[in-house]
Amino acid sequence: MQKFRLLFVRLFLIVMLSGSFVPYVPLLVPDTAQQTVTAHAGTSYNKATVKKVQTKLNRKGYDCGTPDGIRGSKTSDAIREYQKDHDLKVTGTVNASLLKSLNIKGVRETVSANSTSSASNTKELTVYVTDTGSKYHRGGCRYLSRSKHAIDLSTAQSLGYDACSVCRP
Repeated sequence: MQKFRLLFVRLFLIVMLSGSFVPYVPLLVPDTAQQTVTAHAGTSYNKATVKKVQTKLNRKGYDCGTPDGIRGSKTSDAIREYQKDHDLKVTGTVNASLLKSLNIKGVRETVSANSTSSASNTKELTVYVTDTGSKYHRGGCRYLSRSKHAIDLSTAQSLGYDACSVCRP
């Protein structure tokens, strides 16, 4: 009877400990979730304009990090703070009212669904770059643990980024 009780206690402990321990499993985003569809004409500001905004905000004491023309989380946070302090609509994005307030003439990039060779549903793969790296990655890559900035694949390639050899986007 004593052996059965000891076996039962050990089995109970094993079940309890294994049920409460959940191993860390990184979330892998499927490739289809990384694609964005541009079905209508949209506008955004080019990298040079974003870089000017980052430079001006840094000079005014709003920390955007290194002016690189990529709208990351630090840039969005700094834009929000500036917009809040100057009674602008708080969006965290570069827009006409922000540019006017900073006295910057922005250059828009227009993305048109008809300007590409395919039909109206153009799929452009979104990849990610880091603050300091020279490669582009998939969303679940281990090298994106410290910083992660979304960018179109074609833009990443035109800026000279190489594909990551680990995640192979």
